[in-house]
Amino acid sequence: MGKLKVYVCSLGIPTVDFVDKEGAMHACAQAQKTAFEGLTRISGILGNRYLSDEDRETLKNVEDFCNRNGLEFEVIDVGTINWVEKLQMKLRRIKTPAVSYEKKIFLGAPNDEDLKRILGINK
Repeated sequence: MGKLKVYVCSLGIPTVDFVDKEGAMHACAQAQKTAFEGLTRISGILGNRYLSDEDRETLKNVEDFCNRNGLEFEVIDVGTINWVEKLQMKLRRIKTPAVSYEKKIFLGAPNDEDLKRILGINK
């Protein structure tokens, strides 16, 4: 049996650099230590990047489903692929988050029933 492919789009955690004194004194610069505290959804798979709630839910659902059923999955991070691969995804009409298996594609965060339907499991 093949692997499920999970398409997510991670975003890099911004770094703050200032070029002048006015920029350093701006209110946003003063809050730099706390400005990104809410971005705790950092995935160990993706390094120093974070996922939206929907992408994270999709990845968690697929990971749990695959662990329970002894299946394998592959994570494809659209946020880090090159423009040719992004164009190919656009032509295939894949938007994130999505899960695919062979030629079947499910857009959004799937539940167990959706994943069984993608795999053709009738339980």
